Amino acid sequence: MQYLLSILLLFSIQFSFAKKKNIVFEFEPQIEQLISLSDSLFYANTIMGKINANNEFRQVLRSILKDSTSIQYDFSRVKCLSVLNDPRGKFRLYTWTLKTDNADYDYFGFTQYQRKRKKSILGAVKIENFVYELTNKSNEIGDNEYAKLDSSNWYGCVYYNIVPAPKSRDHTYILIGWDGFGYRSTKKIIETFKFNSKGEISFGYKIIRYNEGRVGKVKVVSKARLIFEYNGQVSVTVNFNNNLEMIVFDHLSPANPALASLKFTYAPDFTYDALKYEKKKWIHRSDIDVRNREEVKAVKWKPKDIKGRTAETLIPER
Repeated sequence: MQYLLSILLLFSIQFSFAKKKNIVFEFEPQIEQLISLSDSLFYANTIMGKINANNEFRQVLRSILKDSTSIQYDFSRVKCLSVLNDPRGKFRLYTWTLKTDNADYDYFGFTQYQRKRKKSILGAVKIENFVYELTNKSNEIGDNEYAKLDSSNWYGCVYYNIVPAPKSRDHTYILIGWDGFGYRSTKKIIETFKFNSKGEISFGYKIIRYNEGRVGKVKVVSKARLIFEYNGQVSVTVNFNNNLEMIVFDHLSPANPALASLKFTYAPDFTYDALKYEKKKWIHRSDIDVRNREEVKAVKWKPKDIKGRTAETLIPER
C-alpha cells in the first residue's frame, strides 16, 4: 500500500510539473504589443505621443491580466514593467512610470490576486482572478505617512521589492518603491499593504514603530509608511538585508542643520537605520552596523565645508 501511494504521489508531481511547463499563453501576440509600446513610453518624440502609448499600454496589459494564466508568465521582456510576486504565490503587483518631461513622473499599476474555489464533484478547481488598476494620487496624499489608502487612492511609485511578514499567519506585507518626484529631489517609500478575500488591496497599516525623537530623546510613533526624500543626485539604499533579516536604509541628514526644512539638501550620512520584525510590528532600530548583526553606535559624518553652505550653493541645478 505504501509503495502504491509513493507511485501515485510521484505521478502527481510529474503531471503537475508537465502541466505547468506546457502552458500555452494565448496572449503571446499581445506581449509583442507591450514591448513595442514600452519603447514608445521612453522614446516617443512628443509628450502626447508618450501619453497615447501609455494609454494603449494600460489597455493591453489589463486584457492580458484578465487571463488567469498570466500570473505565471515571465514579463521580463517588457523592460518598463516592474513585476513583484507574492512569495506565497497568491498575487502579483505590476508598476511602471511615465516621464512626461525632465522633472515630472507619473505612475501606473495593476494588482492581480487569485484564489481557488472549492473542488467540484469531478475534482476540478476553479481559479478566481481579480485584477484592479492602481490610480496615482500622490500629489493629493503628499507626505502623509499615516493615511489609509486603496487602489483608487494610491501613492504612486515603482515597486522594486516585496517583504512578507516572517510569520505565515501575518498577512500584512511591506513594499519598497522609488519615486523620481521632482526637479531636485527623489523619494523612496516603505509601504504596508494587505489583500482581502475579494482581491482588493489596501495600503496603510500602522505596523511601523518609528522613533522620531532627536538624539537622546525617544518619541516612538506608529506609522503606515515611511517616505524618504533626498537630493536627486545621490544614491540612497532602502532594501531588505537577508543577512541581518531587517529592512536596512541609509540615515539621511541635511548638509547644514539650517537647511533641515529643505529635503533636497538631504543625503546619506554614512550611518544606517533599520526595521526589524517583532510581534507583528516592524520596529525602528537606529545606528546599526551593516557588517554584522550587532548594533553599534556609529560616527556621524558632516561635510568639511558645512558652515559655508547655503540653500543656493549646496546643490547645483540640473
